[in-house]
Amino acid sequence: MTLAAKGAARMEAVMMRCFFVVPVAVALLGLVACQDDVKCERERLDVNKAWSELRAAATHRKLTGTDVSTWTEIENKAELLESSFETRQVTWNSADLASKAIESKLPALESSGDVSLASFRASAESAIKQQDNFEKSCR
Repeated sequence: MTLAAKGAARMEAVMMRCFFVVPVAVALLGLVACQDDVKCERERLDVNKAWSELRAAATHRKLTGTDVSTWTEIENKAELLESSFETRQVTWNSADLASKAIESKLPALESSGDVSLASFRASAESAIKQQDNFEKSCR
């Protein structure tokens, strides 16, 4: 085999590897991106569920007749947050404003030994943290 033939054979081997390696690498990158999409979708649904549960709790508190205006505002903001995370097109600006509004109401809620109120505050703080983590990893 001549030197030119050996060079051509090497070049052909390199090209064959490229034709095999490049599509495999692209497919692997697609799998990684898909896994991130799945992770982000799962996180989005979890945040949506957290706000949905918080909205239901605020509605229940409002219906007791105590501090109706505060609970109505929290209920409305939680409903806005719930809708912000209903679809893959998250409305980040609305979500940020609504979660900050709820967060600003939490210190004013007097727990005075009320376990359900303490539970509500913990759930709200957890939902806010979930939203922040989701935004950092998937926005």
